[in-house]
Amino acid sequence: MAGILAYSAGRAGPLSMEPSVGLSTEYSSNPYLESEAARSVTDEALVANAPIHYDLDAAHFSLTPSVRYADSSSYASLASNYFHLNGNATFSGDLSTLALTTAFGRDSSLFQSGLSSNGIGVRTDSSSAQLDWQRYLTQRTILTLDAGWNRVLYNDNGLSTGLVDYRYVSLASSLSYSVDERSNAQISANAGQYTALNGITGSKNYGLQVGYGRQLTEIWTMSTSLGYTRADNSEKIFEDPSMVGSTQVGPILLGTVESSQTGPVYSAGVSRRGERVDISASASRAFVPSGFQFLSRQDVASLSLTYTYSERWKYNAKLNYQETATPAANSELFTVHYFSGQLSAQWYWTPQWIISLQTTWNQLRYDVAVPVSAQSTGASLQITRQFLRIDL
Repeated sequence: MAGILAYSAGRAGPLSMEPSVGLSTEYSSNPYLESEAARSVTDEALVANAPIHYDLDAAHFSLTPSVRYADSSSYASLASNYFHLNGNATFSGDLSTLALTTAFGRDSSLFQSGLSSNGIGVRTDSSSAQLDWQRYLTQRTILTLDAGWNRVLYNDNGLSTGLVDYRYVSLASSLSYSVDERSNAQISANAGQYTALNGITGSKNYGLQVGYGRQLTEIWTMSTSLGYTRADNSEKIFEDPSMVGSTQVGPILLGTVESSQTGPVYSAGVSRRGERVDISASASRAFVPSGFQFLSRQDVASLSLTYTYSERWKYNAKLNYQETATPAANSELFTVHYFSGQLSAQWYWTPQWIISLQTTWNQLRYDVAVPVSAQSTGASLQITRQFLRIDL
């Protein structure tokens, strides 16, 4: 550390900050996504973040605290009061790159999750760490190794929401080969372990995928991958000792029930990056932790369009569909369909002042014996003051 400080003393401004602060007001007709007795919510909030960067020739560090404080103290408000602290450290060499990313956050389980927790806002404390290593084996071949860890704690006993504290650990490796200047092929393998912190349920997943990417033109690119994954689930079965006349204190472990989820996983995307118009479309399937008993199979499709009208005006439209299927204790799938649309406009009043207007539409449907659905519309206005880089 002393060597780094001595080296950086002779350089101009390696430590800097680019803070911003904003005021927002939001309205939603049904932010809880309730099927009956929908309740509209309006709140005003202060939003601030302060990215701090420390840049050397071969090492880069960043720390970004961000906070949202609303006049409503509920974690079921439109976007919830939240505090996030994200960090990143990157070390680059001639042939390899090592990156460490960490994140800590406190917000709501309902915040843009596309999942249900029975209309109840739950405070969520999350922490994660990701280590990525990339090395050029040859001019055309790149080896990548990734390791991840994350933990989520809910301020709830799970009885009213079904959410359970969990920890998820993952490992992945990929080998990419540049076929030519525009194309590359990839093969990857991954494994993970999902553990409910109540000790009752858990999942182990394994997967293998092959992929292909190509620069179609100067502005169009595409990428695809296809593979197969397996998730082995386990659940401990307990019995109340009072039901069998036992004097044992605490529940009696009867055994463990095992099941599995198998099937294809995939991802496909195409994007256009032009001077004024940017377009991206993607679709994917993966097994992900969601806060319920086991890993959830998640299908996502999205479409985004950005139009830069001038130096001061930018418009954006987004469509998103998400289907999340989670095995229940009886091995049946509990499926949730989530649709969302968004239209937004940004006006750069000055290089430092930005005014954003956004409208949203959300719809949720549960696949149960009697299907249940709910929908919500909303609008928000935010004024942001972006400060210029400050050398520290």
